[in-house]
Parts: sequence; C-alpha cells; structure tokens
Amino acid sequence: MDIIGIAQPIKDLILVVDRIPDENGYTSLLDYSSQGGGKVSTALVAAARLGMECAVAGTIGKDAKGKFVREDFIRYGIQAEQLKEREEGKTGYCVCIAEKCSPNRRFLGERPTVKQLAPEELDPGFLRQARAIHLETPDAVSIAAAEFAKSQGITVSMDADPYPEETGALIEMEGLIDIYIGSEAYFKVRSKGKPFRDTLYEIAEKGCRAAAVTMGDQGLEAVIDGEYFRIPAFHNLPVTDTTGAGDVFHGAFLSAWIKGLEPRRCLQFASAASAIKCTGIGGRAGIPDWDTTSCFLETGELLKKETMREREMFYKNLVI
Repeated sequence: MDIIGIAQPIKDLILVVDRIPDENGYTSLLDYSSQGGGKVSTALVAAARLGMECAVAGTIGKDAKGKFVREDFIRYGIQAEQLKEREEGKTGYCVCIAEKCSPNRRFLGERPTVKQLAPEELDPGFLRQARAIHLETPDAVSIAAAEFAKSQGITVSMDADPYPEETGALIEMEGLIDIYIGSEAYFKVRSKGKPFRDTLYEIAEKGCRAAAVTMGDQGLEAVIDGEYFRIPAFHNLPVTDTTGAGDVFHGAFLSAWIKGLEPRRCLQFASAASAIKCTGIGGRAGIPDWDTTSCFLETGELLKKETMREREMFYKNLVI
C-alpha cells in the first residue's frame, strides 16, 4: 500500500457562472458538476490517478451523500473497507460557486455531523501497510495515526489548511509531520508577519523533511531537506475552476515523493498536476494521470483532453 488517508469525505456540488449576480439578480449557469470532495479524499484520488495504491479510513453518514462518496473512491480503485458508515449524523456537503471572470469562489458548506473515527478504532495492521499516511486535521485520530506512523518509520503527510480553531493544535503537532504543505492563507496566520521562508525553516527544524506553502498563481516556496526552493506557477493553461487544486497538489507531491523524484522535480510535478486539474470543473474530473503530467512538464502540451471531457460529462450527469 502506498498511501492511506485519514479523512471525513464530503460531497461537492460545483456551479460555474460568469459572475456572481448582485442581490435579486440572475445569471446563467455555464457549467455544473456533482463530485466527491474533501482535502485528503481528493488527494487520494489524485494519487490513485497517478498510479499509487491507496486506501481511506474515516467515516460517512448512512445517507445518499455517503453512498456517493464511497462509490467515487471505488471508481478510482481506492480501498474503502475502513470507511465506516455511521447510523447517526450526516456526510458533509459543500456547494462551490466559481466565477469564470475571476479566480474567485464562494463556498456554502455543511460540515460532517457523523462522528469521526476514535483513536481506538484505528487498525494498526491496516496502517502498517502504508508507505505514507496523509492527514487533513489535527484531531485525536490523526494525532494517533501520526504517532503510530512515526513509531513504524512511515511517512506522515499533512494538508496544513486547518479551520481557525485548529491552528494551535496543528502547530503542536508539527514535530510529528514529515511532509507539511499548506495554503498561503494558513501560512499568513502561522507566520505572524514573518517571511514564509523563515517559517518554513522553523517547521523544518522540528524534523519535517518537506515544508511548503502554495500561493496559487504566485507559485510556491518550500524547504526540503534544508534546501530552499521557489517554484513559479504554470500560466500556459486555461483555468476553468480551481476547486481542489491544493488537494491535487498534495496527492501529486506525495506520489512523486514516494516514486523517488528529486525535490525540485516533486514540486514541479505537483504544480503541473494541479494546474492541469484547473482546466476541468471540480476537484476530480480534471486530475491527470502520470503520463499526461510528465508530458506537460516536458513539452508544455496537454494530452488526453478527450478523457477529461468524458469524466466531466460523467459527473455532470450525476446532478439531478
């Protein structure tokens, strides 16, 4: 097993308009799609698309959204036996409204009300199979999974983009994390006015091998094994929707890292996969495979556009 993710998956509905209308205004839908969502969940799908063997552990509700989420994991070959269905509570839901005229998005979310896994529900034998464990929040089960992984020499990866109330807990957890990648919005809070570079080195000093901040069209900064990198973003692809771009970056970076690519190439590969994803609607439809991403890095050309369109139509047809 390459990657195990600890997650609370959600269901996404993505709406694309030219511009969000004013109060009482009207605008036409340019596109729409019904897809699986969630930070770790989409990262796992990206990794699976890139050839990794993946599994998910977490909880969903016994509802239509939970059924959709499970089926979407299975669609990509992700093992979902450890995704527990709870009798009480609901699977999370998010409506994303994307503007065609700008990179702006609006999120209308309902957090999962199903109870997340308790630490004692983790299966050590299951976790021990992984080369890496990917996490999305500093909750009790994620901390327990990280502690177990560290004891077994398993790489711990964290999507460092917590809810505001989780910031302190994430900082306390930094010493357990090997790959620590977060959004610009989070690093502005984490850095407290200091240059991102200083904060990345600070995190690295706690034992983190790879720390990075993603900054959208401004690229990224990273410190990997003590070396500082500044990687520009790709600007030669049309942007349809940035939903899930950061999640795909995580899955692609972790895939490249596991395959042994050198640090700069890991960052470039993840940036390329994320940029390609943005040419499609939603977090899932536009995720490229390994050959498509590698070809784009080498030539600047985007192949297999027809398969992306097929996946877009598949998810669009799931909206009723």
